[in-house]
Amino acid sequence: MFVHNVLFKWKPGTTPAQIDEITAALGTLPGRVPSIRSYTIGSDLGLSQPEVSWDFSIVAQFDDEAGWRDYVSHPDHEAVRDQIVAPHIAARATAQFTVK
Repeated sequence: MFVHNVLFKWKPGTTPAQIDEITAALGTLPGRVPSIRSYTIGSDLGLSQPEVSWDFSIVAQFDDEAGWRDYVSHPDHEAVRDQIVAPHIAARATAQFTVK
């Protein structure tokens, strides 16, 4: 299993309605990108110290690296990423790893 993690910090002024739109758009991807095996998304609960917390997370699982690469370049993912998510990103971090 190939795991892809993404963390976002939103730009100041990003509204709850915009975050809801982002969440809804990302939530459509598992039904549109065949290589996704599991896709978990959500806003931070604010339980950790703000200086070490991120605002939003995606944890996506794929069979392998090729499946992840298919996701990254899939037109539906690119549209959601570029048109809906990217305008609100102040910072982004990613990590990928495999689970045996």
